Amino acid sequence: MQFKDIVGQQTIKEKLIQTVQNGRISHTQLFLGPEGVGTLPLALAYAQYINCPHATATDSCGNCASCIKFTKLVHPDLHFTFPTIAIEKKKLSNEFIENWREAFTKNPYLSELEWLLSLDAEGKKQGNITAEECRDVIRKLGLKPYEAKYKTVIIWLPEYLRTEGNILLKLLEEPPPQTLILLVAQDADRVIATILSRAQIMRIPALKEEDVADYLIQKFETPAENAAAIARIAEGSLVQATTLLQAGHANYFELFSTWMRLCYNARREIDKLTSWVEGTAGEGREFLKSYLAYSQHMLRACFIYKFGNESLLRLNQQEKEFISKFSAALTEENIPAIVQLINQSTMHLERNADLKITFLNLSLYIGRLLNRQKSA
Repeated sequence: MQFKDIVGQQTIKEKLIQTVQNGRISHTQLFLGPEGVGTLPLALAYAQYINCPHATATDSCGNCASCIKFTKLVHPDLHFTFPTIAIEKKKLSNEFIENWREAFTKNPYLSELEWLLSLDAEGKKQGNITAEECRDVIRKLGLKPYEAKYKTVIIWLPEYLRTEGNILLKLLEEPPPQTLILLVAQDADRVIATILSRAQIMRIPALKEEDVADYLIQKFETPAENAAAIARIAEGSLVQATTLLQAGHANYFELFSTWMRLCYNARREIDKLTSWVEGTAGEGREFLKSYLAYSQHMLRACFIYKFGNESLLRLNQQEKEFISKFSAALTEENIPAIVQLINQSTMHLERNADLKITFLNLSLYIGRLLNRQKSA
């Protein structure tokens, strides 16, 4: 993986390269950013750049033996730790490395859910990074580099390190010479504090809309107008953008405006709401997840319209006209509450909850919140 293969993030790439050129490589670093912005590809490209004997001022060479092995994820001094699911006595990352190479090669912007479902298609088991895995990391890094400048371990999603993560504390604080530990996380609140305090944090921002749109156009030959619309909703995440694209990016605006009206009038039109929910839920799990992401996008826009700077809105004219009217039913209290409900429902959908029950329950709660102001 070279820096040139990574979508956007030019400022971050330059910062990472500068640390190498200035000889200021921190032994333990945490790449922190939302899902789909390139944290994992950046960590791998950084490790490849550090170990490339012919690196230029802007990137690794991509052609030497070290780069080729890093690209194929087979370098003897490159190790990965990631959440696993115990299957037939297999639970260490090493035992799933072929699955990992295949998944990452197919999609470097691998999502947490996509990875776990590749191990457990039914999604019934929880991922974990075990105490045994932590001890295996210590064992690996206790050996001298075989052929690279640095022996490197990339720990993807340290959020799965719970109290057993404390086994790694001494290693994180005082690793052996010529050792590089790169943690790649999405949510700092889910990473135990003792690990956060021992790592230098590199914050990775959301991608620019134009970078997301260009990615969709180049990789999937998406028409420019559709790519721009998806990029506006995806909020800087290639994972979300790809999900929206695969779901067909239907006319979410019409669905959203109809849904909010039915939720608001749920007491009088419960039969219509139930019928609408059944029809929409019939589109499938992935469609619902992408549609709910659009709904969150619209609700955040409503909040900005009502309480912030209207010039910051990224909406088309039809959407602007709708929220100018719909915002009358929204308050500083019910908008965050509705967004939280949608987040919870999305999580339930990811865990194979019943689509119709989850969506109808969400709709009724939203209706109650929208009407709270009216009844107050």
